[in-house]
Amino acid sequence: MENRSISRTQLRNRNLKLVLQQIINHPATSRIAISHELNLNKSTISSLYNSLSADHFIEELGEGAASNVGGRKPIMARLNKKYGYTITFDLGYRQLHAMANYLDAEIIDYQEIDTKGRPIEAMLDDCRNFVQEMQSQVHAIHGLLGICFSIHGIINDNQIVHSPWIDMHDIDIVKQFKAEFDVPVILENEANLSAIYERDFNAGRDYRNSITLSIHRGIGAGIILDKHLFRGKQGEAGEVGRSLTLLGPNTAGQSVESICSEEAIINRVKRIKQDETTNRQTVVQLYQQHDREVERILSQSCSVIAGLIYNVVTTLNPDAIFINSELLAEAPELLGDIQDNYRDIAQDQLPITLTTNTQFATSLGGCSLITHYVLGMVDYELQFKGVSVNRC
Repeated sequence: MENRSISRTQLRNRNLKLVLQQIINHPATSRIAISHELNLNKSTISSLYNSLSADHFIEELGEGAASNVGGRKPIMARLNKKYGYTITFDLGYRQLHAMANYLDAEIIDYQEIDTKGRPIEAMLDDCRNFVQEMQSQVHAIHGLLGICFSIHGIINDNQIVHSPWIDMHDIDIVKQFKAEFDVPVILENEANLSAIYERDFNAGRDYRNSITLSIHRGIGAGIILDKHLFRGKQGEAGEVGRSLTLLGPNTAGQSVESICSEEAIINRVKRIKQDETTNRQTVVQLYQQHDREVERILSQSCSVIAGLIYNVVTTLNPDAIFINSELLAEAPELLGDIQDNYRDIAQDQLPITLTTNTQFATSLGGCSLITHYVLGMVDYELQFKGVSVNRC
């Protein structure tokens, strides 16, 4: 009898999550529509719906259109975005990106804070200040629900294993922020969060298996297999930037990262132009002015990236490749070079596209990850929309 009771409780909890999933994924829906989608009877759906409504997950929108056969007009509903909010921090080498989102992922606020040369302690103080600012300004029923940190390094068991660009000084970020703000705190690799963004917000939702190459100071790959993030045994899956290139007499044996990461490209242009002020915008401007030296560097980089994609594809056989790169976003014509190089190597067609909204991609991926976690829906497909900033 006890086992039957547990089974019924588990079934009800599962059905509650399925109804909530329908409400999240369909911003304006009704009980009858949910009943049809889940193949559950109306009385069961009404009971589950009422439970979610009592817990403030649902916001009713009024009557919808009647069906073709007449009858009562359905009450339309959507997720109550002000149930609570989450915060994501992207701890970048040059900048800290801070984002707060309502439960439906609508952006409440987004800030970029210069951090180059500053210690991790100062960066974390900026994070605390942002949390406190949001707590004083954002009005939500349950307040802050959780925090996600995007780390440009290797994460395993919610701890930082390796951080090549920022010295973490052995600080336990999870322990500190859990104790200070009494909410769940999750750490995740930046490339993995870019892949989650593609899966839950962007074109990646159309594919079961996809790879997102994140090209910034380093190069990493976020891997989605059968709609799930693949981290590997110790969180090291996707560390493709350390792989060696075999293309060309001048690059063979060097790591891909040392040739075509954004940092590597900028440094190569700095040396050639003997100009220490060179940055991404400088590189893009010189390229668009048809500077031959810069064109050569970027052409070589596109060739190496295409070779990297070929190796990744032959290993994991994804349905599509996405590239998250601010440099490519500002010079999107380079994507054509990568696609052409890939076709020459692979003799095959594969969707290779640029991530849209690169400014927000990693942070929104973190928003999705922490939202899945705080709702207890880690294994459920949730789809979000919208990246407009609604400042509180």
